[in-house]
Amino acid sequence: MGIYTSTKRFSGYPCTHRQWKADSHCRFVHGYSREFYFEFACKKMSDEFWVMDFGDLKDVKEWLAEMFDHTFLIAADDPYLETFKKMDSDGVIQLRVLPNPGMEGSAKFVYDHVSKMISEKTQGRVWITKVEVRENEKNSAFYQPELSDK
Repeated sequence: MGIYTSTKRFSGYPCTHRQWKADSHCRFVHGYSREFYFEFACKKMSDEFWVMDFGDLKDVKEWLAEMFDHTFLIAADDPYLETFKKMDSDGVIQLRVLPNPGMEGSAKFVYDHVSKMISEKTQGRVWITKVEVRENEKNSAFYQPELSDK
């Protein structure tokens, strides 16, 4: 039996981050307007003959906005974490602490959260095969679960 797939893009999430462990300029605070691409898959389409009802993704869009729209992403082990927490409490930034705020880490982080949402929405009928996070037209990172996961 084959697998059906469809894709959805969410764009326009300006946020900043830094890769504090980098020796390059990436250690400095910098930002991009991130885009998120999801590839959905199923073995059996819905009664409407869809892989995923895109109209049913409002909560995904809201979660992405809460996490990435005008936010400051920082690694949980950043040595300046307390400074950034103070800036957040002073209303200077909207801090989000992630295990890894870079594109690769963000792709995994988003996959982990959104895949649960999709599974619950579709009673396990649909799963995410790939998440791509784009920082610009030149650079992106993907996260794909192991094939044995499905």
